Amino acid sequence: MSFAPEWLALRAPIDARARDADLARRFAASLPPSPLIVDLGAGTGANALALTPLLPQAGFRLVDNDCALLDIARARVKAEILHTDLTGDLEAPIAGADAISASALMDLVSAPWFDRLAALAASRRLTLLFTLNVDGRHALTPEDRDDGLVFAAFASDQRRDKGFGPALGPDAPRHMETRLASLGATVHLADSAWHVDAAARGLLTEFIGGMAEAAGRAAPAEAASIAAWRQRRQVQIRKGALSLTVGHRDLLAQW
Repeated sequence: MSFAPEWLALRAPIDARARDADLARRFAASLPPSPLIVDLGAGTGANALALTPLLPQAGFRLVDNDCALLDIARARVKAEILHTDLTGDLEAPIAGADAISASALMDLVSAPWFDRLAALAASRRLTLLFTLNVDGRHALTPEDRDDGLVFAAFASDQRRDKGFGPALGPDAPRHMETRLASLGATVHLADSAWHVDAAARGLLTEFIGGMAEAAGRAAPAEAASIAAWRQRRQVQIRKGALSLTVGHRDLLAQW
C-alpha cells in the first residue's frame, strides 16, 4: 500500500510534533557509534530526517515499494535506497542492520507478517523503533451524533487487507508489545497522538474525507448517514470550528 506525496507532506508537521522525543533519544543512545538503520516503508524519508539530528553518524537504508516516494526521499536524505516489496523476503532488506525503524506502517501489516519481522529482529537482537502506530482513539471537537458510527466503521476498514494480509489496525500497539515481550524484548510504549487544531484546514479536510470514504466502504448500509456526517464536518472545517485528536503509540524494543 502507498500514499500520495501530498498527503505525506500535509501530515509531516503533525507527525513531527507527535513523535515521542524520549523514546527516540533512548533508541539513539542504545546504538553503536555508526549504526546502520533500516527504515521500512520509508516513503519520502521522514523517519530518517527525524532521527538524523540524534544520530548524525548513522547510515540509513530506506526501503519502500513506491519508486516515486523513494525519489523524493533520495533528494532529501543521504541514504541507501532499496526499492522492494516488503510483502516478500524480509531478510535481505534488513541484512547488516543494527536497528530497524518504521513510521505509520505497523498498523497496516498483518499479525503473521509482524510476527515474522519480530522473530528476525529477536534472532539478530536488533533494536526497534516503530512510531505513529494508530491505537483506535479518535476525538473531534465539537462532537457529532454520528461520530460513534463513523469511528466504528473506520476502525473496521483499518483492519482490511492492505497487501500484507488482514491489517492489525488499531490493535497494532498491543499486538506488537505482546509479541515482542514473548520473544524476550524489553518494550516501551509512549503516546504520540496527533493534536490537530482548526488552523490545519488542509489536513482536516483530507482526513475527514478519507475517514468518511473508509467508513462508507466498511458500512455501505450507512452511506447516507456517513455522507451527511462528512458534510457537517466539512462546514465546520471551513468555519475554522473543528479540531481533531488521533491516537498513536510509539514503540521501542530492545534485547
